[in-house]
Amino acid sequence: MRFLAALLTDAVWIAYTYVGMTLLMVYRGAPVEMLITLVAVLLPFVVVHQLCIGAFEGYNFERLRSESDVAFSALLGVITGTALSFFLSMMVILYYTPATQVIGRSVFLTAGVLNLFILPGWRIWYTRQRRRRGELNSRVLVVGARDTVEAVAQDLERYSRSGHEIVGCILNEEGCDDPVSYGFLGGIDDLSRLALERETDEVLVIGEGIAQAPDKILHLVEVCESLDIPVHILPGFYEAVIGRLNLFEIGGLPLVGLPKHPLYGMYAFTKRSMDIVGACVGLLLSAPIMLATACAIKWDSKGPVFYRQKRVGRNGREFWLIKFRTMSADAEKETGPVWAVKQDPRVTRAGRFLRNKRIDEIPQFWNVLKGEMSLVGPRPERRLFMEAFAKETPLFPLRLRVRPGITSLSHTMGRYDSMPEHRLLYDLVYLSNLSLMLDVRILVTTVKIVLTGRGAQ
Repeated sequence: MRFLAALLTDAVWIAYTYVGMTLLMVYRGAPVEMLITLVAVLLPFVVVHQLCIGAFEGYNFERLRSESDVAFSALLGVITGTALSFFLSMMVILYYTPATQVIGRSVFLTAGVLNLFILPGWRIWYTRQRRRRGELNSRVLVVGARDTVEAVAQDLERYSRSGHEIVGCILNEEGCDDPVSYGFLGGIDDLSRLALERETDEVLVIGEGIAQAPDKILHLVEVCESLDIPVHILPGFYEAVIGRLNLFEIGGLPLVGLPKHPLYGMYAFTKRSMDIVGACVGLLLSAPIMLATACAIKWDSKGPVFYRQKRVGRNGREFWLIKFRTMSADAEKETGPVWAVKQDPRVTRAGRFLRNKRIDEIPQFWNVLKGEMSLVGPRPERRLFMEAFAKETPLFPLRLRVRPGITSLSHTMGRYDSMPEHRLLYDLVYLSNLSLMLDVRILVTTVKIVLTGRGAQ
């Protein structure tokens, strides 16, 4: 609701400034056709501004974000949105409709200046009002070892500017059977129960060595998702130098954030919109290829053209994945479900070419339209394999936090028969660096593979 209210507020104000400044120009003698031009492009102007503000996280009102942080995001979005609106309108008018009355540069300048003050300004006012009402206060549960947790808790209460209250400490230490005897509420296995009992808003983990304990990380993520509570890690040296970290600061302490949900806000909306448009365009453009592929499969071997198989999607929900058949119709009749290997004898002659060019994945555009998959995401696996991989690699279920994809980082940089641990490494890198730019980069690389066959072994 807060996100929609912010979108509506910005849309009304952006439209008001552009219309108001144009009316002022017309009142001072500018051609009335300028107002007609503005009306035609007003909706795209508003959308461009809001996409830019969203790209800089101007609609992210999480508790840890200060007034200046939210305002600066809106500031960058306004500057970028105004510049893009100006250049796009000039290019369209000059190159495609030269007879149209251009919108004066002073309209963009004055509207941009007003937006620079108003859009960040109302965010500062709104954040301060929430702080006064106590909405930004947080009840924090601290997880750590005996020799560090007390000092960190004291620093947090003493220096935090965001109203953090320590509601208890949990012991995260090997070889201690009775955490309560040391003044702790319990061990890390009690985290979920204690977070509920203490009405916790955040969990702070002192993370020295936490990265080398996959089961603990998985437990933290599960608590994070099930209770809808953000988890922040005070990193040790190992955690501080790996990956693209989601950094915060509370009371002078550098924190790494484990997001409650990888897909949220403007990125989730834009990614899903890109999925729908991309799937529609993909199905239309690939129609001749699909027809030729169907003929080749029928000519090459007996059996159906399409292959349907149950795969595990987001949050563990199963769905029917659709592919072009690349193996013999009775490929698993004797062996049962087995992992694909290099030079797999079950693959048909046509199937080898289809796999090499990734053409066998084209029917999955339909899965994307149905909301079961995305254009980009970890590749979906079968339930049997998922359970086996999860036993060997505790972090493997993290892949289920987003929709599976037609293509993925492991798909473009690895091999068709990459081992599960190698796929997981690529998938974790993808989940840690989610962005539209990364999605676009993977899609472009996929197109290169389709055209050249490089990497698709």
